[in-house]
Amino acid sequence: MSSLSLAPSIQVGFAALRVNPLRTALSALGVIIGVGAMVSVLSLSDGVEESVRSQLSKDGRFQSLVVSPISEDIVDGQRIPRATVTPFTPDDARELAKEVAEAGSVFMSSSGPGLVSDPAAATAISRGALVSGTLANGSERAGLTFEAGRFFSDAEVLAKAKVAVISRQLADTAIGRSVPSAALIGKPIRVQDSIFTIIGIFKAEATSGPTRNTFFRAFVPLTVAPFAMVSSAGPGGITVKSTKIEDLPIAQKGTEAWLARRYGDWKKQATISSYADESAKLRDNMVIFKILMGAITGVSLVVGGVGIMNVLLASVTERTREIGVRKATGARNRDLLAQFLAESVAIAGFGSVLGTMLGVAVSAGVAAFMRAKTMAPVHPGFSLSTLIVAIAAPIIVGIGFGIYPALRAARLSPIEAIRHE
Repeated sequence: MSSLSLAPSIQVGFAALRVNPLRTALSALGVIIGVGAMVSVLSLSDGVEESVRSQLSKDGRFQSLVVSPISEDIVDGQRIPRATVTPFTPDDARELAKEVAEAGSVFMSSSGPGLVSDPAAATAISRGALVSGTLANGSERAGLTFEAGRFFSDAEVLAKAKVAVISRQLADTAIGRSVPSAALIGKPIRVQDSIFTIIGIFKAEATSGPTRNTFFRAFVPLTVAPFAMVSSAGPGGITVKSTKIEDLPIAQKGTEAWLARRYGDWKKQATISSYADESAKLRDNMVIFKILMGAITGVSLVVGGVGIMNVLLASVTERTREIGVRKATGARNRDLLAQFLAESVAIAGFGSVLGTMLGVAVSAGVAAFMRAKTMAPVHPGFSLSTLIVAIAAPIIVGIGFGIYPALRAARLSPIEAIRHE
């Protein structure tokens, strides 16, 4: 079928729409409302999903798995500690990071209490703090906001450098409130019985816990952590955090492959704990929610399609003589089919453009209302799937509901059509 041969018929279809602008606008109204509802709901769904993903990413549990050495055996229902437990090392963490590089990142830490004081003070007052030994990406894991300085590097972790990053609150009590954060960089600080050099100051955020000591925090390289705390939390584990919730199964497969190479029968030497089942359910719920919302709003779009079909059927009836004349002068069935389908798709396309604009405006307004009432960080989102639906749905509706009136017009007998009153 040549597109050039159909061009006159399509032009006739567009001309008919311009002759009856009010009818065209009213027939497009249903599509405008349907597309607007669909775009606004899907846009808000995208925004809510993005907000949930952001909060889950900060929490980390649904995107993380923890690899830990087995430190005890179950014998007749009793937990019997193993005589020797080989903890994971920073070298192990680096090897695993290479294995799962495409799916996520690897963190490792060991935490415990420690006493912190100012070695330059004549009468130093020791303050109790939570000391965490981490790798160079520990700042990313903890989400630190620096007032001055930086976090330690991979080179400093490997070199076992005695450097420390402390909270501003800890510095206020151990050194003094009058010292600016920038002036603290490079100063010595005693952590337990070792002298460390301060290289960073951060503002500790409120955490779950009833005591103010949750604000007294210090980070040191994992390789020197034993010198900075009274006792650690036990054999070190490795945390793998996937980039997205969907990447957690990939990260787990990579972790299992690494453990198999390291141990062979790794299930006797290590355990992997995660929220994999909960994460899978969460992913499924997100998809179900979007499909449900799309289906509900799709009903209004179908109503708009029915409106287009009714208008076109009325148009076929009114223009029966015109159709008869066209067929008598050489118009083929496919020419009339193209003419009325062009009208239907044009109405749907016009409604789609205005409906998309309406949907964007509504979603922005509803998101602003949600933020004002709930303080939830919800903003309209526009994913590729939403864009595809906004473009494809009206075209499908235009063709689907325009095909019957077009076929009815194409199948009219030219003689009967000309005689029609």
